[in-house]
Amino acid sequence: MATLKEILKGKLSKEELASVRRGFDIVGDIAQIEIPPNIEKKEKIIADAIMKLHKNVKVVVKKIGPTSGEERVRPVKVIAGEKRTETIHVENGVRLKLDINKVYFSPRLGTEHLRVVNQIKKDEVVFDLFSGVGPYAIPAAKRAKKVVVIDINPHAIKYLKENAKLNKVEDKIEAYVGDCRKVVKKHRWKHRADRIIMNLPMHAWEFLDVAFYVAKPNAIVHCYFFLPEEELFKGAIKKIKDAEKKLRRKTRILRKRKCGQLAPRIWRVVVDFKIY
Repeated sequence: MATLKEILKGKLSKEELASVRRGFDIVGDIAQIEIPPNIEKKEKIIADAIMKLHKNVKVVVKKIGPTSGEERVRPVKVIAGEKRTETIHVENGVRLKLDINKVYFSPRLGTEHLRVVNQIKKDEVVFDLFSGVGPYAIPAAKRAKKVVVIDINPHAIKYLKENAKLNKVEDKIEAYVGDCRKVVKKHRWKHRADRIIMNLPMHAWEFLDVAFYVAKPNAIVHCYFFLPEEELFKGAIKKIKDAEKKLRRKTRILRKRKCGQLAPRIWRVVVDFKIY
């Protein structure tokens, strides 16, 4: 099969071809690409080449800003194909409907989603504190007794509820919009969770007090961090141990692993730990 650069050969100069980014994400039938400023005038040609290369792609969007705000949204603009940013992404046998202009979603975490979900037992109550559209929560609901989901982005919870129906697990899911600390305290969910998922790498550690509050004895937490190479995994474990001292509950580290790269020498990592 031809590569993207082979398809573009003759349509772009050598210098322009060298600027084309090799890697890009496909969410459902939407390709998300980055276009360097020096080849913006050729973006339609590049987008058409991607659609020729990937027959399942019906829309190509370009990223027009960084991921930002409490709702973790990265803005995009359609540059080829159908004029929409909503799609259905299939991952690990689960269908996830979402709008990439309204919610955060990474197709690169499918293996990590599956790793966590495969640990869930049928009698567990799972709390997903930063749920997004449900890449953990929806498959978790197929295994767990109940899944409580919280997200500050109302669009994410709207799609999560749709996804629960789409995957026929709506009877297993309780969904709430808001800051997880406020939602948990409002409902007084002390010692309710057997398992807690904290997939907000930039800020999850700031909510470790929430995890300790909802955790039953022997609850397991999956907490994500962004860390520079030189801090692996010391920075993450220090934050957990600091929370342990402050909140007066013992913890035990079960496992730690890299699960993706944010930038050169900056890693997304997860630490699984038990709260006693």
